[in-house]
Amino acid sequence: MKINHFRMLGLLLAIAMLVVLVGCGTKAIKEQSVLDTPENHFSRGMTEFERGNLDLAMKEFDRAKALNPDYGEAYSGMALVYAKKGDFKKAYDFADKGIDKSGKSVDCRIIKGRVITFERKGDKWVEKAAKEFNKALKINPNSSKAWYYLGITYKQGFQFANAVNAFRKVVELKGPYSTEANAEWELVQKIERAKPGTKVGAKIALIPKIDRADLAVLLMEELRLMDIVKKRRPQVYDTRFRAPEDPTKLQATKVAQMAAATDIKGHWAESWIRDIINAQISGLMPYPDHTFRPDDPITRANYAQVMQSIMIMITGDEALATKYIGEPSRFPDVPATHYAYNAIALMVDRGIMKADKMTGAFKLNDPMSGADALLAIRDFQNALRFNF
Repeated sequence: MKINHFRMLGLLLAIAMLVVLVGCGTKAIKEQSVLDTPENHFSRGMTEFERGNLDLAMKEFDRAKALNPDYGEAYSGMALVYAKKGDFKKAYDFADKGIDKSGKSVDCRIIKGRVITFERKGDKWVEKAAKEFNKALKINPNSSKAWYYLGITYKQGFQFANAVNAFRKVVELKGPYSTEANAEWELVQKIERAKPGTKVGAKIALIPKIDRADLAVLLMEELRLMDIVKKRRPQVYDTRFRAPEDPTKLQATKVAQMAAATDIKGHWAESWIRDIINAQISGLMPYPDHTFRPDDPITRANYAQVMQSIMIMITGDEALATKYIGEPSRFPDVPATHYAYNAIALMVDRGIMKADKMTGAFKLNDPMSGADALLAIRDFQNALRFNF
């Protein structure tokens, strides 16, 4: 009897300690307004996150958590901020905590998928992220947000056909994200038509504003420019007789030659840039001061000039370089005296580049996107009936 008495006393003490521990847990703070709710602060935090204001976003998510420590979306929002900052250990910890607290939340599942997409680690990251988005869609099959970010994941994973389907679904739902999805849909459709033949081509296709280095890589990888150069410009061997040099003759002072481009060493695209310099394509040559300026942006006018040079090299038709000089301008925003007018008119005439359908403007100073550049290369190949 005495033993049972002690056991009972121990049990009561354990229950009392548990009650105390629960009572000492994180307590919710009191709302100061009808709008001071976890939901509003989560929504505001997401707005600040999309604006790039990570500290403000974290502050809003923290407020949402303080108002309701069991509000899973608050933890998920924090996960997104940590992922953006590159702290993926914390990002996954908070994403999982959010799901633990709000397992039926569409937002928590979407954010876990976005964290995986931010990290892009391993060979299966697309499948893992898609699994989270599909769990969100199982909760709400018409979630535009889930479909949209599923499309983004497929796009980043170069699964463009799947991305097209996901973005099309968002547009069909006509809800939130339909405008953004429509723009993404057009982009991936364009890439689908261009069919990048290489991984590097697919990556450049996603760049909204390409630079000189990007274009050098694209021409080498997707147009296989060096193969064309070798075919069109056969190497000339110097077979003239030369008398052997007199070994007793004093060696003349050697003059150090400056490199063709002094600013490409160590650049990620150095190897491709060296090839493009050797190819001697007008518009992508080093400047007179021996710089290549690999990070300078490519405008539509620049691109037209480069493609005109390649077209002349392939066809051997030098007359193309002056074909449209002297004619009245056919574009409201490009004077006929502009240095790139001939190239622009040539590219539009051959259907390789297009003017605005409504205004007829060429928008010569607009940046060239990777998708447009790649699609133009494919149209260029078709126009010249090149088979690769």
